[in-house]
Amino acid sequence: MTTQSIANVGHLRSQLTAISRNAERAFERAFDLQQAGAPEERVDAAMAEISRLQESARQLREQLGEQPVLH
Repeated sequence: MTTQSIANVGHLRSQLTAISRNAERAFERAFDLQQAGAPEERVDAAMAEISRLQESARQLREQLGEQPVLH
């Protein structure tokens, strides 16, 4: 594995961590909005954000699956 590919894997993992954290926050926000009786549009927008983040995380996981992993 080259230094460049190690750096790339590190960068992808860092992005995945950030996206996962953002997805967790979006879920909490959607739940809080729903519990607070927010308009349905706001809850739907928060749910759409969760879906978008989950898709981004899936794509990153696919990219990481293509990379050799250090153990």
